[in-house]
Amino acid sequence: MTITRSFLLAALAALGLAGLPACKTAAPAPGAPAAGAAVPASEAAAADPLAGADLDDLTPEQRAVVRDWASRAFCYCGCPHTVTSCLRTHQPCKHAARMTQLAARLVAAGASPSALPGLVDDYYASFDRRVALATDGFGPPLGDAAAPVTLVEFSDFTCPFCRGLRPQLERFVEEHAGRVKLVFKPFPIEAHPGALEAAQAGEWARDQGVFWPLHDALFEAEAPLGVDAIAEAARAAGGDAGDLRDALASRKYLDKVRVSQAEARAAGLRGTPTLFLNGRYLALPDYSPAMLLHALEDEEEWQKHQGWEKD
Repeated sequence: MTITRSFLLAALAALGLAGLPACKTAAPAPGAPAAGAAVPASEAAAADPLAGADLDDLTPEQRAVVRDWASRAFCYCGCPHTVTSCLRTHQPCKHAARMTQLAARLVAAGASPSALPGLVDDYYASFDRRVALATDGFGPPLGDAAAPVTLVEFSDFTCPFCRGLRPQLERFVEEHAGRVKLVFKPFPIEAHPGALEAAQAGEWARDQGVFWPLHDALFEAEAPLGVDAIAEAARAAGGDAGDLRDALASRKYLDKVRVSQAEARAAGLRGTPTLFLNGRYLALPDYSPAMLLHALEDEEEWQKHQGWEKD
């Protein structure tokens, strides 16, 4: 199942969020010149300033948006050039091409001309705005536990957006095995019937060694999720349904779920699904495979050089 961009962005507009559509509950990078700084007219006057950039998937109108942005935005490698100038005259800089690719993907996902500069700035600023998220006790991860990059998903078993994203995330981790692992953390939207109980069931499943089978069973179950449906999902996942019922009745795992919710709110989360890559919030208009791979490659580059590689 793939979430369409138009569907995602319609939900995004309704929710007023900077990232993916969600079930409800930017500053420039260091060293970057201020937004709106003057750009030489000669740059803006170039007939095709982004010649050679990969804009093939964009409409003429979308290409114009990217060109206008590139004539005003400064490169995040720390050089004193706009993206346009880097692409045309500063060949050693590989960051300008990456920035243009990101901008093109954002525009293709529906970013408006007015929103694009802020989305790009927020993306790059996130590399210096990381949060420490607890992962101990929230295993096992999906994928290779030794993978150097950790993708943390705050999710709700009753959220339709989370359900739609699930197969895409699982496929992404599988396709990039050894590079990234996925950690699921509960953020139940308590207005959803059964959300809090399902989240507690997930934490019970970790202790029983059946978390990912129950994770899949809960997302595949028919809504609303009552205790009987959750217990049946636990049985199907290979767990003891009676033991789960006892855990739900005693609220054995409620405090653990509450701690996860509090951590997410402190990190700025307002809805689900929300992703953090090595502690940086992915404020993206969609979590498509191409967008996630772009974020992963940038993270690997950043970790390799402990910052952006200088020209």
